[in-house]
Amino acid sequence: MSKTNREGKAFARERAAQLKLEQARRARRNRMLAVYGSTLGVLVVALVIALIVQSASGPKTPALVPVAAVADTTGGVTAANGMAIPIGDSNAPVKLTVYEDFRCSACGSFESTFQTPYKQLIKNGTLEMLIHPVTLIDANNAGTSGSLHAGNAAACAQDAGKFEAYHDVLFANQPSESTDTFSSDATLISLAKQVQGLDTKTFESCVNGHKYFGWVQQNFADLNKITNNQPSTPTIYANGTKFTLPNDSTATTAQADFTKQIDQLAGVAASASPSASSSGAPTSGSASPSPSASQ
Repeated sequence: MSKTNREGKAFARERAAQLKLEQARRARRNRMLAVYGSTLGVLVVALVIALIVQSASGPKTPALVPVAAVADTTGGVTAANGMAIPIGDSNAPVKLTVYEDFRCSACGSFESTFQTPYKQLIKNGTLEMLIHPVTLIDANNAGTSGSLHAGNAAACAQDAGKFEAYHDVLFANQPSESTDTFSSDATLISLAKQVQGLDTKTFESCVNGHKYFGWVQQNFADLNKITNNQPSTPTIYANGTKFTLPNDSTATTAQADFTKQIDQLAGVAASASPSASSSGAPTSGSASPSPSASQ
């Protein structure tokens, strides 16, 4: 065998050995990548599952909430996702959460009886109200939507800095529960004429666009949650504890008892009791509104 042939065969053997070694290295690398890929895949799946669980059980705050809405952590909702419209000083010692429906007659009674004392407590810096409009009457009357539309309009008024005044106008013009007057956006827009500075194209667009339907619906979902699907309105919490309205024989004594309870929670001296006549509330009969419980 010539020297050239011997060298050629030696080179071929060497090349074959190198190829075999490279194949072994490649196979080992592929096995490692497969292991790493499998591990990464498991981690990704676990992460996705965790995110799904968190999404299902975590806060469900709607993407759109009224301007200056605050997380209400003392209103029965365990997570800080109960976004409420505040009235009063955020540093007030008593936080009064109120779930109410603009169509609810019991809520109308609450407002007519206790509005004067709670406004005075707000003015004194003792009380902050945290309002959650809900859709209880809609839920109890199939095919109606006035609670939802009125709640949306109230949120639009909040955007304009006119929530409290418009809130009061809605209750002052509250229809009977069997009448779905508030389902008309035109009616809600017309009522804004009673609030100085609210009758604007911006407010009208917000109302007609149903911008805050999701927020109002979330409020009702929260109310169902904290009442074990037995909602009633008004449902009230004071500093995180269920609050029962006074059930006195006259509006005057009910107002005085309401103020006394709030002052006690605040740890302050008793406030002057407001006059029942100043509120326009009746001076006889039960002052405590009966809840509108869903069936």
